[in-house]
This record gives sequence, C-alpha cells and structure tokens, in this order.
Amino acid sequence: MALDLQKISGLPISFDLKSLKLEFRDDFPFIKKSERSLEELRPFLKNPEAKNGPDPVYYVWRCVHLKKDNEKVKAHNLCYDITLIPPGKIDGEFVKTAGHCHWLYPEIYEVLYGRAYFFIQSFINDKDFKNIKSVYLTEAEPGEKIIIPPGFSHNLINVFNKPLLTANLTNEKAIHDYAPYKNNHGASYYFLDNGNLIDIVKNPNYDSVPEIKKIRGKEYPEFGLTKNRSLYSSVNNLDKLRLLNYPKEFEGEWRNW
Repeated sequence: MALDLQKISGLPISFDLKSLKLEFRDDFPFIKKSERSLEELRPFLKNPEAKNGPDPVYYVWRCVHLKKDNEKVKAHNLCYDITLIPPGKIDGEFVKTAGHCHWLYPEIYEVLYGRAYFFIQSFINDKDFKNIKSVYLTEAEPGEKIIIPPGFSHNLINVFNKPLLTANLTNEKAIHDYAPYKNNHGASYYFLDNGNLIDIVKNPNYDSVPEIKKIRGKEYPEFGLTKNRSLYSSVNNLDKLRLLNYPKEFEGEWRNW
C-alpha cells in the first residue's frame, strides 16, 4: 500500500509501507540516497558485537528539493533530507540513528510518518565528550517540528512497531560531528526492549549524566513552523528561516535549553 505524503511533506512523494520505498513523482534535480549498515552502526551500539538486527538499519535521502526551487534553496545554503528508520531491534536495543552534533548551526526536524523519539544532549564543553550538561527526550507525531539548537547533539530512536519517516532542514555548511557518539558507543542513554516496556538506561561510557528531562514539541509561528504547514513549504518564505544561516541572531531562543 502506497501512502501519499504530499499533503504532510509538501512534496510529491509516495511511501510504500510494504516495500519501504519512497517514490519521487516530479523533477528532483539531485537526490543522494545512502544506507547506514549494521557494521557502520556498531561503534554507536550498546553491544558493538551484536549479531542480530536489521541491515541496513536506516536510510537517508539527501538534498531533496524540486527543480523549480533549486535556485533559492542553493542561494540560502539549505539542505532538506529525509530519513527512514524501519522498526526493529539490535540485540535488544531499539533501532536508532548514529547521532551527531552541529556545533554552529541549528537543525529543524519534522515527522512525516510514524512516531519519533528525539534524544538531545549537550556537553559541559566541546572537547571532553565524557560529561553531559543536559539531556532531553521529545516524542513527536506527524506534522510536529523539533528545533535542535546549535551546540546540541542528537539522534532519533524508533521504539514503535511501524516505520519512522522524518524530514530535516539545515544549513548545507553544517558539519556532522559523529565523534561524541562514536567515542562513547552512542548517546548517554540506551533505549532497550523489555517486552511491553521500554528500559531507558544510562550509558556507562560517560563519566557524568544528568536525569532526562521530557519536553513537548511546540509550534514556532515566528519561524513559520506550525503543525499544519509542511517544513518544505518554508522554501517559499525563507526570510522566516534566518536562524539556519544566522544562528547568532537567535541565541536568546536557546536559553530555555
């Protein structure tokens, strides 16, 4: 069964729930698809020697935009990606993305299908990746947006029995720094299957880890980010997204983190 994602994504895309394939039904000038294999994800797992789990673990389509929007997307240094995380577990750990940090730029996420756990953490300083300053967990449903502030690292976890499809928009100059997660075998907490329950346990590879703060997603009308408006539609009003190119102008927005 193919699900039409145009209304929620703002793009002529269909998602086949059986084959887990995306169909792009218009002129997209450049899309780069990549897969994260189980072998590549091992350094980020609770058990790097895990022998059972999906492979590939998740998929990413990068630089997704329509040909008619190419000029303005490039002029504003933006990159819109789509990530698919099928349901599953790796030796009892729920499937997840590797995790990374954009030290200088924020990143905006939107859930297109399924439900997402966004796990967000910040470090006490940029050099020592063993001590965590703050930890946040947000559960989001289709249409909800999450802004990851600059300097925060994050990953997505799929703890549900259905595929998770998300979109994200960031500055193409943003560097994906995976070192904090790779050096510590993942984020500061693991999400483990315990039958009908989810065990959330601290990662012992970190020296200090605070308790998790659960936060709710919210709308950001000042940035044109609301639940009933697709993230991709922002390319038609890019003045609202100055935070992706000029994050220092919005430092006050991150004070509550």
